[in-house]
Amino acid sequence: MQVTSMLSAGYLEPMQNVSRVQKLAEYEKDTDQSKQLKEQEILAEEQALKAKLGDSAQVHTVYHYSLGSDGKRYITGASVTMKGSEEDLNRVGGGLATEDIQSRSREVSETLRKDSEKNEKNQTVIKAEDDKRKAEEKKDKAEDEKDSQVRELKQIQQEVIAHEAAHQAAAGELGGSVSYTYTQGPDGQRYITGGEVPIRFKEGATPEETLRNMQKVQAAANAPADPSGQDMKVAAKAAALAAAARREISQENEQEQHTETVARGTPVFQSAKEAESQQDPEKNGVMSILATVKELQIMSMIPAA
Repeated sequence: MQVTSMLSAGYLEPMQNVSRVQKLAEYEKDTDQSKQLKEQEILAEEQALKAKLGDSAQVHTVYHYSLGSDGKRYITGASVTMKGSEEDLNRVGGGLATEDIQSRSREVSETLRKDSEKNEKNQTVIKAEDDKRKAEEKKDKAEDEKDSQVRELKQIQQEVIAHEAAHQAAAGELGGSVSYTYTQGPDGQRYITGGEVPIRFKEGATPEETLRNMQKVQAAANAPADPSGQDMKVAAKAAALAAAARREISQENEQEQHTETVARGTPVFQSAKEAESQQDPEKNGVMSILATVKELQIMSMIPAA
């Protein structure tokens, strides 16, 4: 604790009374003797003050001088700074320390109050700005998410259209009209998110035609770059039907080969004709005709080249 006081005229006053002491010194400057007495009084008060404070306190003195008529400088005032406990300072200064503490306490309280109000105001401003920033960030994030969803929906739409177009182009007359399913985006627009093209498993008039149809169905199912699970099922079914058609074609070929082998056995009838001719020459003419007829009947079973 620190208290600053003035020593003059045998009493203790606050520092703000320096001007009064100075005026008093000027009033008495015409008498060097009075200046000498004042100097002695001030020094005596300083010594007494130090004695009252004791060794635990610290005292620092700044003297104020006046020039006497004899050209000498006389001590006409002093500023004393005391540092020590509140009890010692109050004992010496007649309650000056308490008054100083109270004054400073009020100043500190007022300063703290103003700082608190200022801090509270600043906090309010900071919170408002922070809330505004968070709201803007949230809005920006929502806009970004919305834009991201729209971009994704547009990408899906392009992929679905291309997917179904590939099915339809490869299917040809075996494919039907494409149908789409839609999803409403966050921007209020409807986007294509699914689709399908009906493909007929048409059986042909011949196994060969059926095989061609199944091959076209299989190609149509596998036409997109990324066939779906349903596409793979359709392709598998078409492949199975195509395999059945190949087996049927193979069986027909085997039957045709057997018929051709039998048809080429016509020398048997020639040998019979010759035998009959040898047995009954009179019948050679009739038997030749009959043999020729039989030969023609057998030969007619061979497919045309």
